[in-house]
Amino acid sequence: MENQENKIIDGIEISNRIKHEIRHEIVNSNFTPGLAIILVGNDAASHLYVTKKEKACAKVGIGFHKYLFQENEEEKNILDCINFLNNDSEIHAIIVQLPLPKKFNTQKIIDLINPKKDVDGFHPENVKKFLNNQTYIEPVLAQSIREALIYTNENLENKTAVILGNSHEFIEPVEKMLQNLKIKTSHTHITKNDWGEKIISADILITAVGKPFLIKADMIKQDAIIIDVGINKIQNATVGDVDYTDVFEKCSHITPVPGGIGPITISYLLKNTLELCKKNSQ
Repeated sequence: MENQENKIIDGIEISNRIKHEIRHEIVNSNFTPGLAIILVGNDAASHLYVTKKEKACAKVGIGFHKYLFQENEEEKNILDCINFLNNDSEIHAIIVQLPLPKKFNTQKIIDLINPKKDVDGFHPENVKKFLNNQTYIEPVLAQSIREALIYTNENLENKTAVILGNSHEFIEPVEKMLQNLKIKTSHTHITKNDWGEKIISADILITAVGKPFLIKADMIKQDAIIIDVGINKIQNATVGDVDYTDVFEKCSHITPVPGGIGPITISYLLKNTLELCKKNSQ
């Protein structure tokens, strides 16, 4: 039983440790970090994620500022709000909760965020700096995946990783983070005919495609490390891209959904907020 428990990459445990470190630093400093979240529309999952972020901020001592807009809001009003937050000295970090309703130009909205307040690390300027080792802030998701891999206590150097993803915005920073750990990294997409052949040879599989239970035991390498970033709703349940029960015996380590990458990303969001506060207060 102990070995089985050791397979689970416990995102809640990792998150609590990081939040404890953040709380300790804030209490013992003069910093009062401020995080602003813009939430548009009535997507239930988005509202739930924002509530979780609000509770996490309260626990560590980060000021939380929420700006709600209806789905039929004019895009100009959201852009005006971002401009206002860009110039507010009490706000050190800004998030636009994604996905936005389809009528909005997501990239235009993200691009307007001051790169020095881009807490997720999504801004093209920050992604470019990160890929060129000139980073202002490390992307939250890439940091979270790195932390999950380190938690396994495996020797990661020279392992092979395959990222199964939908977007370059996700894939590129994660590839860079893995390469920094000296992991041999490649990526693929489920629209490609050979994606199954690629993932079966991976020592580390990272998936973020939004397809529930896509990955089965016969599709992974024996003793692979599985990082499941997928979040899918089936009735009232949240599940990943990986069929957790099916692959559990075959993999060496796995992130559960929920309770894996999700909680870690929230703690790194808080950590980045504190880092931006420190950088912009110098």
